Amino acid sequence: MLHEGPPSISHTVSSVTDLPIPSQKTARDSQQKTSAKTPPLLRRPSRIKHRPQDDIEVQSLLQGDDTLRQDLEDANVAYLEKLALLTQPHAVRLTELPVEVQESVIDHLAGHMIGITTCSAVTPNGSRNWSTAMRHPRRKQLSDLALVSKTWRGLIQERLYRHIKVKGTHAGFAECRAWFTHHKHLRPHVRHFEVWMPVWEVKACRRKTDIPPIPSAFTTRPDMRNRTHGRAAVVIQEITDMTQAFQQASHNVTLDDIFRHTQDLFPEAYALTIEGGHGKRTPLIKAYPPKADHSATQYPVSLGNTSNDTLAVNPNIGSLVLKGAWNVVREPYDFYNLKTALPNLREYHCTYAKPKIQAYAAMCCIMKCFPSTINHLNICLEGLTSKPSSTPEKWRKLYAEYHICNDTGRLLPKLETLSYTGRICSSLFKTALDVAEKSRDTSHLKSVDLIVRNCCRPSGCGYNDATGIYQIDFINAFKNLVIEAVRSLSVFSSLHYLRIRFLDLDSPNPLLNPYFHLQGNKVTGIWNDEILTLLRAARPDAEYEGLDFADCGTKRGDRFAEHILGGLVPLPRGGRPKSMNVDAYAALAESRI
Repeated sequence: MLHEGPPSISHTVSSVTDLPIPSQKTARDSQQKTSAKTPPLLRRPSRIKHRPQDDIEVQSLLQGDDTLRQDLEDANVAYLEKLALLTQPHAVRLTELPVEVQESVIDHLAGHMIGITTCSAVTPNGSRNWSTAMRHPRRKQLSDLALVSKTWRGLIQERLYRHIKVKGTHAGFAECRAWFTHHKHLRPHVRHFEVWMPVWEVKACRRKTDIPPIPSAFTTRPDMRNRTHGRAAVVIQEITDMTQAFQQASHNVTLDDIFRHTQDLFPEAYALTIEGGHGKRTPLIKAYPPKADHSATQYPVSLGNTSNDTLAVNPNIGSLVLKGAWNVVREPYDFYNLKTALPNLREYHCTYAKPKIQAYAAMCCIMKCFPSTINHLNICLEGLTSKPSSTPEKWRKLYAEYHICNDTGRLLPKLETLSYTGRICSSLFKTALDVAEKSRDTSHLKSVDLIVRNCCRPSGCGYNDATGIYQIDFINAFKNLVIEAVRSLSVFSSLHYLRIRFLDLDSPNPLLNPYFHLQGNKVTGIWNDEILTLLRAARPDAEYEGLDFADCGTKRGDRFAEHILGGLVPLPRGGRPKSMNVDAYAALAESRI
């Protein structure tokens, strides 16, 4: 039954149905024979008798059906292609990635977003730099990334509004309130709110005068040099007019406005920074409007003084940063007012630009009633200026009633980190050691960082209050401070970072400024036999870098002592010496005489 052309579907079906079928009698006979030999459960199915002509018919059917074969092949190819598309990896869009992966990409572009309470935001000395901890770049190229997708918009906005800075005027606060009122979804992103208070403002009755630049011809051409003096007089007069066009700021907000603004708009904020500015005879920032002003004439200065008017409470604020603190806190009551409004305060950063005796006295009173919730303390009572501080007579009068070293020492065992800049002496660690030994509570002190501007010398030093590497009285006071600090290591077992350094901007050789640095088991800085003995008893594994102990008991490797005792000043190149024998400073002082 071979066909010349391709058969039709009906013809193919009829050909298949025309195949011979075994008769029913043959099938019945074979079934009876099988059932007689095997049990009913093990009967095999009947087998159709094979005939060769059937194979010929089927083979002729498949050979002649080229169209059907082609259709089967095409269907098989299409199935394989579809299966390959389903199994092979396909391109994934950026927006289809997990949110964590997209956030890592943004961290690479806009900077890693540090958590508020994580240790990665803390510097090696344990303190936290809030000026840059939550600040991210605000370039237009990065802010445009918010247009990629809805997910990226939230991630970018979270970084842009994480730390905002607002001018502390009524106009600046009104603009801020209007913006966040119309964009309420941005409020939870603000975690650090900073306010800077302007000290000066332009008078309303005057205008800024433009000073034209002096042409270079006045200084280069010989015929124009004689006219330079007259032109300089005109410029000086214009500068004088500009200085007279400014006055003290009169449109600044009060502390009550700042705290209410934070409470209403930024309930998720954790850090609050108030920059008060500094200058000559700058006024104190008012806590309340004039009608409810808490001045010294109405309310005497005392820590227990309260009134009906209080600052708005912000329970989520855990860090308070005061820059230019002289314009914010001048009396103990000023700090008490802030402490009442921040019940969960854990970090307190306070910076005074210039040394003031009144600031030391106020800080001593504040230390006596310090909140127990604060674990991190950063105080700078003297900025890094080259101008000498007040005369020794004024400081000695202050020591009779106020001694900040004793007050800070009583507070030290309750802290985790302490950063201090100003006058300090060995009484800090002596008092802290006595309090820790009498107390039953375990101290969690981890880091102490001291920048010594001068050492307290209440008596026995005459009128010598000078500092420097050539002042042997100052060197002895600094040595006593380091000795008591090393002695306290036996009590403060968790203290693994201790740095005491003297910074002098006018030093003839800054590399010789005394310092002591303990980080883990590595020690650098000044040493003598007493310091080494106390260090071995408190921290047996601690070792000085660059100091070699010979068999005969001598110390080798002290490049500082070898050079000073050999009369070679200054030190050779190679940076600050790792180990410095404090006894060599006596020879250095004698060489200066």
